[in-house]
Amino acid sequence: MKHRTGAAALVTMLLGCGSAWAGEVQYGATSFTWSGYAKLDVLFSRFSEGEVAQGVGRDFYVPATIPVSAGGGKAYEAFDTHVKESRLVLRTATPLSTGEVVSTHLELDFIVNQGAANEQITNAYNPGLRRYFVTYGNWLLGQEWTTFMNLDNVPDTLDFVCYASEGAVLGRQPMVRYGGARWAVALENTETSLLTPAAAPATAGTGDGVLPDLASNIRFKVGRAHLMLAGLLRQLRIDNAASAAGPAVRSSAVGGGASLSGRIGLGAADDIRFVLSAGAGLGRYVALGTVADAVLDDGELKAIPLLAGMLAYRHPWNPQWRSTVMLSQFDADNDTALTGTNVTRRVRSATVNLLYSPFSRLTLGMEYRHAQRELEDGRDGHLDRVQFSSRYSF
Repeated sequence: MKHRTGAAALVTMLLGCGSAWAGEVQYGATSFTWSGYAKLDVLFSRFSEGEVAQGVGRDFYVPATIPVSAGGGKAYEAFDTHVKESRLVLRTATPLSTGEVVSTHLELDFIVNQGAANEQITNAYNPGLRRYFVTYGNWLLGQEWTTFMNLDNVPDTLDFVCYASEGAVLGRQPMVRYGGARWAVALENTETSLLTPAAAPATAGTGDGVLPDLASNIRFKVGRAHLMLAGLLRQLRIDNAASAAGPAVRSSAVGGGASLSGRIGLGAADDIRFVLSAGAGLGRYVALGTVADAVLDDGELKAIPLLAGMLAYRHPWNPQWRSTVMLSQFDADNDTALTGTNVTRRVRSATVNLLYSPFSRLTLGMEYRHAQRELEDGRDGHLDRVQFSSRYSF
């Protein structure tokens, strides 16, 4: 539905009143469009080695939140429902006299910025910024998915973050990107996540970076395979003055890696989606920060190597029913003399689902996931989760 009216329609659209939230409105030379989806998630989770508090680790699959023990831990079960993944998107497009178009993209959800929400009465959550950028020609400026990530091979799963849970790349951040459909290069926000070894290890950003992360990708086709090769080069840095907590520390190191990902068509409609990433100092880009970028070695930063991969097979049973089977694994090559043994060594998971779309905008489905997290000292824990979801896109 398209409305080509003036200021009154624009105000109505922005306030979300009446029927204006149904397509597009034109104001002067600028067109405003909106979209999104409403999603309900119902989850039953069983953690083999202990309790997990309400929050992101129960709403989504986050490997680092799986409790571990040396065996004999008390299993914990939880039932959760939420609509936090529901999304709102507002776009603008303004044509210029040169024939080019300036566009903006604003996207919100309710996953992270939960404020003072509670489940006792209102279940209210604050909207949080996902993406906000402007494009002009081959340029993109603003917050967007990292250029190191391939959005074309995201598996057809109910848990959105499951795609990048341990086997793949995920990150959104401010950047300046130049490129097109076949290649791109970007300067992106820098931040070094540093491991502080202890009985309960902690990971925190240093905030001391002075050079942006350099990310690039190139896309190509081989037969029915649509592939992307991506690279990342980073400066890892810490610059702390002396304090009661310890002496002054100033150090930098080089981090980076590569990723090969893609989608391979099989038969009439089946496909395989995969990603394989390797490098050192990629902790905040891979596996949702399961390990840090670096650890200190006698006052010098040392990047932590890792290897991660994901393989998913999607099969449509008919035009309305489809399934995806996915395997994913993450391995960190920790120097335990520096990191200690109370850090994650490996995470792996297996996922299978059955999805039903009675029409294109609505998807209903059920998904089962089994995951295991293992520390360097041998302690481990398992997660078994059944998820039911409905998603209506508009």
